[in-house]
Amino acid sequence: MSKVLFDIHVVDGYITTISNRDSAKIVASSFYKGIYKKFSIDSALYAKSMDYYYNHPDVMEKIYTEVEKNFVKVRAKNDKEAESDSAREQATKLARDNPSMVLRFLSAEYLQPKRTEPPMDSNPFRMALTN
Repeated sequence: MSKVLFDIHVVDGYITTISNRDSAKIVASSFYKGIYKKFSIDSALYAKSMDYYYNHPDVMEKIYTEVEKNFVKVRAKNDKEAESDSAREQATKLARDNPSMVLRFLSAEYLQPKRTEPPMDSNPFRMALTN
């Protein structure tokens, strides 16, 4: 039930962002039907389950503890993704605004010839000894 309630609350949060009340009702109805289908329930079973939990607040509290944990986990994941996206956007903007800096970086890092190590069996002093 905690997964159902999590999805319901996500939809409820999204619906509050829709300014047109009629559109919000249509969108909400569609999303709720999707949630019911996802969890193989219907609105009647959902309402019956909620009545039970309203009459058993100790059980409802445990369920909402799980819902809250899920929200915290999802928020942490979203925050991490947002930080990553923000860093990527900042790097892109920096590169776009400073193309000469990018070229200097690329030429310094990638366009320089790579050193190659001599073979392990070669003796750098051999020529000095034979001459």
